[in-house]
Amino acid sequence: MRSNSGPERGDGLPVRPVPGVVALPGPGLPFARALEQVAVGPMLLSLVQQLSADEGLLRSWALASEPTNGAAGQKEGRPESLVLADAQLAVAQACARLESAVAALKATAVAAAYAQISAATAETVPGAARGGGAEASAQAEMALALRMTERGTAAMVDGALLLTTRHPGTRWLLAEGHLSPAHARVVVDEASVLGDAYVPALEAAVLRRAPERTVSELRRDLRRAVAKLDPRGAAERHADAVRQRSVRVTPLPDGMAEIRALLTADEAQVVSGALDRIARDLPTADRGFAGRAGSRADALVAVCSVLLDPAADGDFLPALTRTSSPVAVQVQISAATLLGLNEDPAHLAGHGPIPADLGRLLASDGTWQLAITDPDGKLLDLHKLRYQPTAAQRAHVTALWLHCGHPTCSVPATRCDLDHTVPFNHEAPGTGDPDYPGGGHTTCRNLCPRCRLHHNLKTWWGWTTTPLPDGTIAHRTPLGRVYEARPEAQPCAA
Repeated sequence: MRSNSGPERGDGLPVRPVPGVVALPGPGLPFARALEQVAVGPMLLSLVQQLSADEGLLRSWALASEPTNGAAGQKEGRPESLVLADAQLAVAQACARLESAVAALKATAVAAAYAQISAATAETVPGAARGGGAEASAQAEMALALRMTERGTAAMVDGALLLTTRHPGTRWLLAEGHLSPAHARVVVDEASVLGDAYVPALEAAVLRRAPERTVSELRRDLRRAVAKLDPRGAAERHADAVRQRSVRVTPLPDGMAEIRALLTADEAQVVSGALDRIARDLPTADRGFAGRAGSRADALVAVCSVLLDPAADGDFLPALTRTSSPVAVQVQISAATLLGLNEDPAHLAGHGPIPADLGRLLASDGTWQLAITDPDGKLLDLHKLRYQPTAAQRAHVTALWLHCGHPTCSVPATRCDLDHTVPFNHEAPGTGDPDYPGGGHTTCRNLCPRCRLHHNLKTWWGWTTTPLPDGTIAHRTPLGRVYEARPEAQPCAA
């Protein structure tokens, strides 16, 4: 996802603003862009404080960047309410940048304080240098000063030490306000399984795009990169994790209980798909979002009830005997990995990277939908004049996008509606071209998966989408901001 409001260097990394320089908003320099060009530091903090406290200043600066109609001096373009809303959002973005910079400073201070308190304690307290006493004392000292539990303090110290010693690139992006503290934490956490020698390659693989990724998207990128950098380690960790498979029941208040199943990724996809299939046909199924989880729970209880008591009410489970077709779960694997020529991870739709051995095992099972990929594979678009996509088109589009096509959304494409980026012309099918407003065809190029929320944003709530020649889709918000989304590189591409 990219925004049209952020400056970038030629190598794709964010531009570092010049400290002490403030470019006042005006014609050709929108308020949000002007605020982005102020470096993270005391000046940005002061500006945010003033703009938050002085509504008149915020209003005058925001409106100063809107185009005027020459002699008449009248504002044109966006309504004033949208301009002011956009400006307030820019102030919130500036606050987030300041929060990131403070988090980087805090991590440096925490690491330094821990090291210095430990060293001073070991030097001045007899026997503290043995058995980890100095370090334990330092954590207890910091816990009291920061009003934290000792367990929370230990986690904070560990994270600060890893960020400041193993992740210089991540810390720099955090200090410059390009990553949030949550982004930095997920980098540190996901890299914890790798040795120090792998970390530079991991940061090189994921940090270039990290500023435009959500936390969940960044976590997905990291797990894919970790699996590719250390395939042997990934296979060993998977083998260890398989031995931890379990199903546990935890009592909850209000007469409820939680069943937690720890399964392999492929087993979990089979269970989830089966529950969806059965829940869809249950007579009590609620088609709305709120009822979907409850219907899945009904399906689980119904299946178990029939297995334990054959005399149970058969009317409660009308779909069980009709659910004979296999649940389609897609596995993507490169041809080289399938043939055993390399150990790049495979990709399980709805989950993410899986070890190469597991990918090959699933590929050998005819009940799974296999997509063998190469870097330049393409499919043909068929049935342009019909509104409903064909099964082949749905398979192609969901394999291409993997997730909802709205920027930052991580809902799996298999659970999304297939939406026409350029709306289909129901009155005159086949007229117009996907690139023009006359009416979009039902082609893979013009179809995009959208979860129901983001489908409704586009259909009913003022968001518009425009396809670009390179396959990118531009999303225009009611505030007038434009964000771009494109299919990610195939997980198993070279």
